[in-house]
Amino acid sequence: MLRTVAITCLAALALVGCSMPTPVSNVSAEDLAGTGWELQHWQQRNGGAYPLMPGGNGGPISIRFSRDGAANILSGSAGCNRYRGGYTLGGGYLQVLPAATTRMACLSPERAKLEQDYLNVLANATTLTRERDPGRDLDTLTLASSEGDELLFVRVLGGEAPEPGAVGNTVGQ
Repeated sequence: MLRTVAITCLAALALVGCSMPTPVSNVSAEDLAGTGWELQHWQQRNGGAYPLMPGGNGGPISIRFSRDGAANILSGSAGCNRYRGGYTLGGGYLQVLPAATTRMACLSPERAKLEQDYLNVLANATTLTRERDPGRDLDTLTLASSEGDELLFVRVLGGEAPEPGAVGNTVGQ
């Protein structure tokens, strides 16, 4: 009886270990500080590409990494609204802390859905991977979520995305 319980416990632990994501982040907060990125492709968990719509009352979706003392800050445009929050990156894992956003309405329901879906993926982010191709002058960042979505960002020329204005009149996400 005791042997059966021990085997059952070991099997349960093995299954829990299998369900945990493997850390794959190959960047540090120091590497990212002062860099800006623009979303180029969104691979959904079901394998399809999420349609990224330009224009409307928003610009491209972007993310910027900075430091405020010892705090790691991420900010950017979610499509219609600006966002700002903190993050931790260590041991191969990324954790995005709750972000605040401005409260502008998107002009179309599709754009509003894109923005909300992006903020949800960002909130569930688990890893970041950076790839540099100096021959093509290309620097990409892939953010993966616990739900299986992958966002591919390209570094903005000059390395700096426009700094979002102060996020006033905010709502927590």
